[in-house]
Amino acid sequence: MTPKSDHLVNLIFKKLKAYKKKKIFLEKESLDKFILSLLNET
Repeated sequence: MTPKSDHLVNLIFKKLKAYKKKKIFLEKESLDKFILSLLNET
């Protein structure tokens, strides 16, 4: 992963973890894999 995309994943991860209306169970590795799969399809 490039540093720019890694930074973007970190920002998304922090925003989702800070979301208080619903409890979100999220692992950073799963988010990385998901975003990579989206980027690889283009």
